[in-house]
Amino acid sequence: MVLDPEVTFKIQQMTTQQMFAVSKTIYKEVLRQLRHIFGSLYYTDGNNNLIRLKCVHGKQERSVGKDKKDNTLILPMLSIKETGTNNSDSRRRYNPVLVHEKVWDEDEMRAKRVLSLPQRPIDLTYELSIWTKFTEDIDSIRSSIFALFNPDLDVRTSFSDYTKAFIESEQDMSQSELDDGADRVIKKSIVIKVETYMPMPKFLYTNSGQIEAFNVGITLESQTDEPQIDI
Repeated sequence: MVLDPEVTFKIQQMTTQQMFAVSKTIYKEVLRQLRHIFGSLYYTDGNNNLIRLKCVHGKQERSVGKDKKDNTLILPMLSIKETGTNNSDSRRRYNPVLVHEKVWDEDEMRAKRVLSLPQRPIDLTYELSIWTKFTEDIDSIRSSIFALFNPDLDVRTSFSDYTKAFIESEQDMSQSELDDGADRVIKKSIVIKVETYMPMPKFLYTNSGQIEAFNVGITLESQTDEPQIDI
């Protein structure tokens, strides 16, 4: 079905108005999932007890320094922060594409049409840091992290089934001073790239040609149909 170009233009305008709230959601959810994954790892203490690693969000030195100031610092631990976002042009669809989907409205007992722009492919970059007092803990935790990637790591989110994480690089170990320099810790950082898609707002296209915000209570019959191109 080829739509009036005015429809495509209006969808683009309405999408722009709603994108801020959508983009905030994706960043929060990816970070939450990464913290959960890495915070589910364990290390062995001096008594061979398995201890779950703590994974905090924020600038590494600030996060660790705050725990030390509050007398809650327990090493080893992990910290993670987002360091960048880039568009992935190699995974981008042709710009004028509108994605057509069918929905079933249980209240009105009839099918409806939903339109949206295609999801925008983006690459998110994160820095994951390991903090310990001993080199052997660094090596053990690093091995556990790398074992999760084969070669990629699935990051489950509510908005995409195609979210993959890859290890890009790692930095050499370094020593850091915390607060007054009385304590020193060993740090090793791993750069992780997450390939995902920015979800786009969806809109109902009525039989009368009206465009309305999509009611999330309506169930999509299929989200795998090939998109139709409207130019």
